[in-house]
Amino acid sequence: MTERLALGITVGSSNSVAVAAAGNGGDDVVTHPSVLRLAAGAPPALGATAQAGGRHSSDVLLEGFLARVGDPVHMLAEDGSAHSAADLVSAAIACLMDEISTQARESGSTVACHPAWWSRHTVDLQRAALDREGLREVTLVPEPTAAVRWLESAHGPLGDGAVIVYDLGATGLTVSVVRTGDHAGVLGTPLRTTDIAGAEFDLLTMRYVLANAVLANDFDPFDPVVERKLSTLREQCRTAKEELSINTATVVPVRLNPADTHSGNVRLVRGELEDLLRGPLLTSIELIRDAVHRAGLDIGDIGRVLLTGGGGAIPLVAELISTEFGLPVVAAPDPANTSARGAAVLAADLASVRTPIAPPTPIEPATKELPSVAISALPSGDTARKPRFSGRQRAAIVAGAAVVIGLLATGTVAIGTGAQPGPNPAATEHSSPARAAEIAATTGGQTGDPNLPAAATDPTTSAAGRPKTEAGQPGSPAATTVAVVNSQPVGDQPAAPPAAPGATQPAPQPSPAPGPAPAPGPGNYPAPPTPPQAPSLPTGVLKDPIDSVGNTVGTVLRAPGQILGGNGG
Repeated sequence: MTERLALGITVGSSNSVAVAAAGNGGDDVVTHPSVLRLAAGAPPALGATAQAGGRHSSDVLLEGFLARVGDPVHMLAEDGSAHSAADLVSAAIACLMDEISTQARESGSTVACHPAWWSRHTVDLQRAALDREGLREVTLVPEPTAAVRWLESAHGPLGDGAVIVYDLGATGLTVSVVRTGDHAGVLGTPLRTTDIAGAEFDLLTMRYVLANAVLANDFDPFDPVVERKLSTLREQCRTAKEELSINTATVVPVRLNPADTHSGNVRLVRGELEDLLRGPLLTSIELIRDAVHRAGLDIGDIGRVLLTGGGGAIPLVAELISTEFGLPVVAAPDPANTSARGAAVLAADLASVRTPIAPPTPIEPATKELPSVAISALPSGDTARKPRFSGRQRAAIVAGAAVVIGLLATGTVAIGTGAQPGPNPAATEHSSPARAAEIAATTGGQTGDPNLPAAATDPTTSAAGRPKTEAGQPGSPAATTVAVVNSQPVGDQPAAPPAAPGATQPAPQPSPAPGPAPAPGPGNYPAPPTPPQAPSLPTGVLKDPIDSVGNTVGTVLRAPGQILGGNGG
């Protein structure tokens, strides 16, 4: 099974480091000098393999390219070829990824660190170079951010606060203030100086060794052999400086004169080295205080100081910072790899975020879906807008409208619900020459013979003579009784006015005596009580029913008690 790795990479001025965080908790670390060998027809080589080549080889060796990233002028090789520094950094990252991804392992997520002192423009140039190299999956983060992530993984959550990252590398010192917690990030502008650097410490150590070596002045500095000896001595002094971070004393062999077969040794103790480095390190204290103020904080707002870079292993650095500020100072066992290890932790975090999550299984609804109900289309056109009435309803509407028009011109109108009202005191105060008469007209659908007179005098019976035990049919107009009573009292009624020519005067009929209603027999109905007679209506009025109530009523009132047929138009 292929093992997925989380890679953290740091390309430094002196060394390049790659850390692979495997799923089993183990870490693989690869370190190479930041030297690239470019050969025609071969991929670039980094580190130890870069030195392989014959004496007359045309391969090109390039180093020191990290400090040149962002420079518009390309680097010139010994053969006169020009190379972009950002492309060289991308080539170094690709070499580290290819080397650490062997043995049937694949890199999952890769995070590469860039120096904190790079500008935004420089970071964009490096991002474009990685894309040209085909490394679009590589994520760039500042070195202090990756270092604080290692601190959190090694010492637990830091909470909301601030941490100083003291990065003492080979070419300079960078002091950054990093905020921790939910809104982690670099605060302010990191401060950098090249006067305090590991390379400068190596030079101070070599001068001290040469001053104490026997016959140190008996050599020619322009001799090519002496030049190579001096380069070797400087590497030996660097190694001695690193050993004094662990041990209290070491020995540096010195052999500069090729004619001298005996080489002298110079014994170097930690106290002597610290006396050489104390002056520059005290200068860095002011750099720390300035970086904190530029971040808008005070020393009391700082939780701790994290030492990174190769110079972070020097015991004097932690001693001076702790004595000056009274803050706890933390350093990794190998401070030179702190940023690369933190980048590997960030890569693991990124891989866990990018892991695809299976979509949740849909949950069946708790309630059953109701079957769909077909809804018939609504009628369109005039059929949907006009109400439809039956023939009996139209006849009743026309008759009621004709009676109302006639009564509005002759007497008082009283509208009720079908029950016979009692005597109206207000109506007996006024007299009228007309004979007392009551006219009742019922609107709405009727059952039985439409030619039967409406029973307006008995409130317990319907228009067809049936007892009122059932409610009206839904959708049909409610039965309304309209009674017109003249203003003349019943006991003082004048004779009725003469009828108009051609009109038939109905004979007065006495009111029936009250008595029990006969029981209805099969096939017939009890005779309804005789209502007050009203002037008869011409049969031609109801001959042709109209379609709607809003049309013109076909009756014209000529005189009280006389209604003539006509169109009314």
